[in-house]
This record gives sequence, C-alpha cells and structure tokens, in this order.
Amino acid sequence: MSKKLIAITPLALSLVLVNCKDTNDPEPAKKLNKSLITGKYWKTNLPQQFQYGFYFGSDNKLYLPDGKTEDGTWMWLNNSDSMEVDIPSTSGKTVWYAEYCTETELKMRNRGDKFGLVFYKQ
Repeated sequence: MSKKLIAITPLALSLVLVNCKDTNDPEPAKKLNKSLITGKYWKTNLPQQFQYGFYFGSDNKLYLPDGKTEDGTWMWLNNSDSMEVDIPSTSGKTVWYAEYCTETELKMRNRGDKFGLVFYKQ
C-alpha cells in the first residue's frame, strides 16, 4: 500500500501544480502598429464637448467621419511615433505621439499631455 501511495503522490502533486497556475497573467503589451491606423475613423468616448475624432487616410489626408470629405493633412515625423496633424479650419498644426494601435484601439497624446487619449475604431 505504501509503495502505491509513493508512486501516486508525485503524479497527484504535478496535477495540482498545473491546475494552480496563476490566472492573473498580465495582458501582453500593446504595440504601435502604424499600418492599422489608416482607413478607419477613430473617436474618443468622452462627452460630446470634449470628443476628438480622426479619419487618417492612407494618402496622408485627414477626412471627416464619412471618410470622403477632406479636412486636413497628417504625416509621420522622421519615421517616428510622432505625427503632425494639420487641420486649418480648427486647430492648425499640432503634434500627436502615438503610443499604441490595435485593431480597435489607438492611444495618442498631444504635446504637453501626460496621459493621452484612447481612440476607438468606429
């Protein structure tokens, strides 16, 4: 009986250890995938008076949410994570720093902004 118990104990312990794996594994870090930014309308989920929205065309033009009406231009600065956004009718030229972009989220911060804004694909 004790030999059976000795043989079964390591097997039982290994099953317990496998099942006790930490289920709070951190999410993988989100990365900046520049190819996912264009051809979509991105908008924050802030109250209407504080909302931002961008439609980045692959032709370096900014469009209104319809994706057809031109509203300005944008370009990457020195192939970095920084982009210059130029909307002459409202804010003029501003620099935005892109932190990450996934299929559904884009996080950017404006010059001087410490925390940034999360934009969601619409």
